[in-house]
This record gives sequence, structure tokens and C-alpha cells, in this order.
Amino acid sequence: MIRTGLEKLDQLLGGGLNNSTITDIFGASGTGKTQLALQIMLNALSENHKILYQDTTGNFRPERLVEMAKYKEMDMNFLDRITVGRITSVIEQQNSLDRIKSDFSLIVIDNVTDLFSFEYPKEEQILEKTTQFSKYMKQLSQIASATKIPILLTNMMRKIDTTEQENMDSIISLYTHIKIKLARKQANYEGQLINPIQKNHFLYTITKQGLTGLP
Repeated sequence: MIRTGLEKLDQLLGGGLNNSTITDIFGASGTGKTQLALQIMLNALSENHKILYQDTTGNFRPERLVEMAKYKEMDMNFLDRITVGRITSVIEQQNSLDRIKSDFSLIVIDNVTDLFSFEYPKEEQILEKTTQFSKYMKQLSQIASATKIPILLTNMMRKIDTTEQENMDSIISLYTHIKIKLARKQANYEGQLINPIQKNHFLYTITKQGLTGLP
């Protein structure tokens, strides 16, 4: 089990992220999705785990990890236990799943839908985009089940008419076990752990140390 570092969220999760689960962190830009992913990575690294980080946007910043790690007084050799894959196309993202090894303790994919939306932007491409993403998510689910590795995804929001919803939500929700929505709430932020029965809320702020829970 890997802690998120947010006490209230860890309580709602029963301690943290379990093996074999796929966790989906989604929200608008600037709400701390990647920050929370990095925080979870650091908690795994503090237990000497190995991590696979797949970066589809080119925004991975190891210096941010180092900054957060200094507050935890961690040994900076932790970077040697992170394998970073820069993914630049849908084909690369799909093929990368064939190279996943069982010696990883956590897989992070940041951002899971970005390239699919970029390569299939037209209305007439919706069926192909949906088909390809469904195949990808199904294979990802099979990997989580077979290897017992927890998988962490980040995802973006898209605007439909006047409302915002998670990008490709109808597919991603079929294969994820845990959904965490992050949103701005006045001066701070609010998270929701979403399940079919209820929505559990927690408040947080974003600092140099990462995401910090609020009462």
C-alpha cells in the first residue's frame, strides 16, 4: 500500500493505494494533479520501491521531485529508482505497455488521454479514438491484475457546452478502481474521492512541499 501523503484522503482510501488498482486523478489545470502524483511517488520511493513514470506531455520536472524530497530529508539517490519514458504518440503509448516489467512497484501515466485527444481531434475520428483508447485501457487493466502493480493516472477536463467533465470519462471510468477529482475552491482546493455510493470530500492547499491537507 502506498500513501498519498494527504491524511484525510489516506483515511478515505483505507490507508493508501492498494496493489492491482488503477487510480485516476483528474481535474482542471493548476489543481495539483501532477503534484499529487509526484507526492505519491516520493512516498513509494521512501520505501525503496522502483517506479515507471510515463510522460506524455513533456512536463516531467525531476527538480520539482528533488525540491519536495528535501522537505522529507530523503536520500537524493532516489532518482536512480525512477524510469522515465517520454511518450510522443498514441502508438508509442500503446506499445509501451508491452515493456512493463513486474519489478516496478508503481506505474504513473501523466497524462493518460492527452495524446489520444491530440491525434484524433475531429468529430469524424471519435469512433477511432474511442476504440483505440478502450483497447489501451483494457490492456492497462490486465497489466494491473497480472502484475499486482498499482497504476496511477492523471487526466484533464474538457468543456462541453457550458459544463466541464473529465476527458473520455465514459471509457476511463470502466477500468479505474479509484477516482479522485481535484478542483479549485475559493482560496484553496477541494478534492473528492468518488465511488458509486457517495462522494467523500477533503480540503488541501498546494505548497513547496506538495499537497497539504486542511481541516
